[in-house]
Amino acid sequence: MKTIYFLFKTLLILFTFPFILSAQETVEMSSDVFLFDRFINGKILLTDKSYIETQFNYDCEKQELYYKDGNEYQMMYNTSNIDTLWIGNRKFVPAHEGVRFFECIPAGDRILLVDWKIKLYYKGKRGAMGVVSQAGGQASFDMSLMQNKGLSNPDNSVYKKDYQNTYRIYLDGQQVSFSNLKSFLKLYPDTHRTAIRQLVKEQSIHFDDPWQVAKLIVLCQTM
Repeated sequence: MKTIYFLFKTLLILFTFPFILSAQETVEMSSDVFLFDRFINGKILLTDKSYIETQFNYDCEKQELYYKDGNEYQMMYNTSNIDTLWIGNRKFVPAHEGVRFFECIPAGDRILLVDWKIKLYYKGKRGAMGVVSQAGGQASFDMSLMQNKGLSNPDNSVYKKDYQNTYRIYLDGQQVSFSNLKSFLKLYPDTHRTAIRQLVKEQSIHFDDPWQVAKLIVLCQTM
């Protein structure tokens, strides 16, 4: 009986997680494009109300969900039977547009949906002492900045990491989207826009930080 149960569980996992990429130990996967600095324990709630627990990470450049099994990395390409994903204590829902996921962040009595997106821009080659060689010569480069906001590849290529998140939220019963202050202001009447700009300035709101965006939404609810 245990053998039959084990086989059934294995088949369930295989059919639930249709992967198209299986990377070997030698494949490099930069943590700079991933939402988490390591693969995190999580679980998926399927549409049939069953759960599958494993480890996950989300590639914000390609907007793909990855699963780790030992030293192998595999990518999920079908989210049609997924209801909710938790990575650690963070909640995600499938976008059902491609294989993207939206992170769900509370914003007062609303939920902010975060469509995480990272764009990498090539800066040059890293040499000795943290100097990056570029087409026009050499440019000084802060090593701590590279570790936190850039990407260093095995060939010493250095990239600048730029967040290009898009956000969705329900206002007046309709789902609306925005990505920066300009598009956020368009969601509110002209009479509120000056006050919102002042809030952004006073609270030092940056639109690449979803938690700051959620804070701004809460503050705007009091207008």
